[in-house]
Amino acid sequence: MILTHKDGCAHRILVPISRTEMVHETQLFFEWYNEYRPHMSLDGKTPSEVYFKRRAANAKPRIETRPLAKQLTPCAAPRTCIAGRAGAKVKVRLEFLEGRRHLSVIKVERV
Repeated sequence: MILTHKDGCAHRILVPISRTEMVHETQLFFEWYNEYRPHMSLDGKTPSEVYFKRRAANAKPRIETRPLAKQLTPCAAPRTCIAGRAGAKVKVRLEFLEGRRHLSVIKVERV
């Protein structure tokens, strides 16, 4: 986690001189790390999903853009069912946590 903080935050921003600003930047990084960043060691879950026993985003019914996709496809892991009908149009938005370009959050929604 410390190496991730160094690589993902401290090397990508101009490190603030003010202690309060540095604390704020570190808090933002840990919020992003725990809430939005899936971890391979947690089977694609975020630490918050594991700690608070929430259903992982990668285990919820998925939006399927391929019109001929079957309900359960072998290429999707973990296997989850399709939410609604296959062939959905989606809108993908790239956002940044409090405008920090190194803390990206991807939002996908049906159109």
